[in-house]
Parts: sequence; structure tokens; C-alpha cells
Amino acid sequence: MRSHTSFPTAGVALLFASVLGTASCEVGSEGPVAGRELTELPADYAIYGMTTYMTTDGVRQGRIMADTAYMFDDSTTVRLHGIDVVFYSDNGTARGTVTAAYGEWNRQTNRMTARGDAVFVVSADGSRIESQELHYDPDLDRIWSDLPTTQTKPNGVPVRGSSFESDLEFTDVRIRGIGSRRFP
Repeated sequence: MRSHTSFPTAGVALLFASVLGTASCEVGSEGPVAGRELTELPADYAIYGMTTYMTTDGVRQGRIMADTAYMFDDSTTVRLHGIDVVFYSDNGTARGTVTAAYGEWNRQTNRMTARGDAVFVVSADGSRIESQELHYDPDLDRIWSDLPTTQTKPNGVPVRGSSFESDLEFTDVRIRGIGSRRFP
């Protein structure tokens, strides 16, 4: 014969769960979970040591490396710090590299602005363009600056101007503010 003992298991389980829940939810006992540097980030996401690629129709156009990347939920623009970018031609060879202290990259259009001691080095001949700001637009195959610029030619001769514009192959370089001469 079986013995039945009446035990209110559902009520005890509910009481036990509520005691545990109350004990684990003490307000203000430990402080914030994240440190101050994380709660005050200027973005929705931060990536440290970022490497990503720019592509157009599946073809790799560039590699972006940044010490830090700040991303926002409501924007396609990524703020970058410690920038190192390699631009590729359609056949995969490096066209040139850009380094800068910081800048922005639009993930949708691949347009980029590099700021703070920005340097573009042409892979084909080692010539350099230096400015405080460089702009890149892949749709126009164009790199330019509206600020004072120095081009150091492969022979080491510097050419200074008030601004510059070029295609990424550096076959049509225009330095302004020195008489708008063209340099092959």
C-alpha cells in the first residue's frame, strides 16, 4: 500500500525562487559592470586591432588596419585611429598605402578621409604625398587634399603646393599653388 504525504511542492518552489531572485538583485551593491572607459565610449561599438577589406563587386580594393575603430548603429561611417590602408588595383597588386593618425571610412561607399600626418606612398615608384588630410573616392579613382601638400618624387626632390589631386595610378598628379604644373 502506498502512502501519500501531502506536500505543497509548487508553493515551496515559488518561495525558494523568489528568495533567490531577491537576494541576487540587490541594487547598488557592486556598482557598474563595465568600467568608466567603456561606459563613456564615443560609439556604440569599439573594435581594437581592426583589419577589414574594401570590396567592389566582390573584388578586393583595399585592406584597412586600425588600432581602434568606433562604429555607430545609425551610421555607415566608422571612425578610425592609427590607420594603415593598402589600396589594390583590379589585378590585386598594391597601388599604394596610406598611414594617418585618424580618419573616417564609409562602409557603404568605401570613401575615406585620413587626417593627422597623412602619408600616401605610391607602390610603383616610392613617391610620397604628405598632408594633414587626404581624401579617397573609389568611384572617382581619385585621391586629393585641399590642404598644403608635399610630394616627394622618387629622386627625393620635394614639391610643395597648396593642394593636390591625383588618380590612384599616379599618372595624373596635379599639385596646386606652384603654378598648377603637371608632374609625370
